[in-house]
Amino acid sequence: MTDIENLEQIISRTFGIQKTIRNKANTNSCISPLNRRPPNLFAKNFLARLERLNQKFKGDFPALIDIAERVKNIGEAKNSGWAGPYSELVALDFYSQFSEFFNLSYINQLPIKNHPKSIPAKNGQKEVIDIDLCLHLRHDLIFTDVKSFNCIHQNILDEVIEAVEEYSLITLSKSVMIGVDNLSSLDYTEVKQNLGYEKRKIYRALAAAVSKNQRLLMYQSQSGIIFTFRIEYSDTISTVREYSPFAMAEAYKYKFLDYGSKLLDNEYSVITMVRNPYFNEETVDFGDFNNMFYRSLARRTFIELNRMKDDAALYSSSYAQGRIKVKDVAKNLAGIIFIDDESPVESDENKLYSAYFYLNPNYAAKKPLTIRKLEKYFRNERESQIKDFDDFKWDNY
Repeated sequence: MTDIENLEQIISRTFGIQKTIRNKANTNSCISPLNRRPPNLFAKNFLARLERLNQKFKGDFPALIDIAERVKNIGEAKNSGWAGPYSELVALDFYSQFSEFFNLSYINQLPIKNHPKSIPAKNGQKEVIDIDLCLHLRHDLIFTDVKSFNCIHQNILDEVIEAVEEYSLITLSKSVMIGVDNLSSLDYTEVKQNLGYEKRKIYRALAAAVSKNQRLLMYQSQSGIIFTFRIEYSDTISTVREYSPFAMAEAYKYKFLDYGSKLLDNEYSVITMVRNPYFNEETVDFGDFNNMFYRSLARRTFIELNRMKDDAALYSSSYAQGRIKVKDVAKNLAGIIFIDDESPVESDENKLYSAYFYLNPNYAAKKPLTIRKLEKYFRNERESQIKDFDDFKWDNY
């Protein structure tokens, strides 16, 4: 049975819904463990998550259809492309743990005509604003779109490295492994805008290096970024990684500009970021690393970007030139919630997630969310999963 056929059976068995995935030969690092016997910890947690979601939404068939579709999307994805739909399921499962205190709706399509002053409306977006989740609190609605916190540098380079490794094996009859040093502090915007155009050049440079049995390749991009590739002609690869949570926050400070299409003008708009070590090795969760990184990144987004009068189009291709300022996006983001998914390593369901809540003190569309206003909805036996909760009330300078 292929990994895809196994996934189709999982969908049918769990939800009673039939989904067909065309490419039966496809696989990725998410669905492959599901087809192994005995299943590893990641697979057990994945299947348990689907069972919980089925129980939670068993009275909401349209939601179950959407959930089953996301599982199908995971199977259709190549490389780390499964991270997006997978992250939606993680966030849905995390928030469902606390939904005894609020209702939770999955997939919300809001007519843009009802939000004429929103960032997407001002940016020329038509028809609807598509947002994954809505938390229906007692007096407020919190809309949150879910994003996977993957490493954009690694996403771009993985495609190239995989192609070179395949070339080496098929054409040169050499089995190689290629790694790259120190990606964590590279500027997110610069890499996103420039590195993708150089994939062919990087491929040719690496292929030539492998042909010559080189073990080290220094590659300088057109924008001046230097990458150190290490090549091993064996089954193991060792790369050098130096991490600083504050350097990473500086590098990623423009990341949330990419999500302006999810921000509303009259309801709270929050972005939920999901990290899993299968698709992001940058955050390491050693000591308080993730806590420091997430808090620093949120503070830069809410406070530093709030002062920037530059066009958002300078930092993200999501915007029409001149229509939206960086500060406009920053002040319309009510909060960021980071969720670390510990599925590969955690056997205790009560410790499966580590969450970090950060609220924007400069939010402008409504009165800013505060810890006092929000935390009461997240108090039960699972609240130990929330590792940090900050509204920057005393840190807004």
